[in-house]
Amino acid sequence: MNNNSKTPSVPVIPARKTTENEVVLDKKGFFVIELVNNHIQVEFYHNVIKNHQIVSGKLVKIFTGTSAAALSDTIARHVSGLRDDHLLYLGRELMRAELALKHNDSFEQDGC
Repeated sequence: MNNNSKTPSVPVIPARKTTENEVVLDKKGFFVIELVNNHIQVEFYHNVIKNHQIVSGKLVKIFTGTSAAALSDTIARHVSGLRDDHLLYLGRELMRAELALKHNDSFEQDGC
């Protein structure tokens, strides 16, 4: 759909939000994001699995800061092997948390 004849044609892919039924949970674990004492607090849990099902989590790390960028970089250094889509989701939620913190708004983490 490229109208410039000097540039090779590339596909244009319309954006679409992943539905809840399409979400694949990360086998590595999950994050809980909250605003605590004027900071963004991110708890990382390893999955607890029984009968091939994730039934709960075990808290293994807590990250704290005020910047989505700094938290993203720090988490990436300390939690390896996460799914790419999980990292993208985490980045979106951290940015939402940072905006809520800056504007003194409430924050509730969105689901997958």
